[in-house]
Amino acid sequence: MRQKLLFIWHILIFNVIKPLPCSSRYFNKHFRLLRQNTVKYGFSSHYIQIVRVGKEQFGWLGVIVVNIALLLFCIPISISADWLIHITHLLSIRVIINVILLLMMLSKFDILYFRDSRNYLKLLYIFSCLISSSYWTLTCVFLAAFENIVF
Repeated sequence: MRQKLLFIWHILIFNVIKPLPCSSRYFNKHFRLLRQNTVKYGFSSHYIQIVRVGKEQFGWLGVIVVNIALLLFCIPISISADWLIHITHLLSIRVIINVILLLMMLSKFDILYFRDSRNYLKLLYIFSCLISSSYWTLTCVFLAAFENIVF
């Protein structure tokens, strides 16, 4: 149980420090896969690799817990942004909120790393959601589900 809580704690810390330059060193230290799995999978997004480490260490329960921990900050922020966009009538505030959420989703799901061909599809999806004024909460959930399709 202590190992699971420590793993979740590392995920929560990584959620906060991900935009910082020191995050890659922290990620490599705490979310490494076994040697044969890294060769098998190649590069994938940080989200996918953390879920794989959770599955490798704790099984399918680990996958569920890791997804909850990874979306712990993203979902409440998305719900708040959807609510603010709904009640705000000023276009400038709506644009600012949408840009902030767009940058958050790009960072959260490693969309701007173009060596993975799946990122083009994620980028197309996120821009179509932006243009069609889709709800950010649903966008976050669908992107998380798309990341979990790899299994």
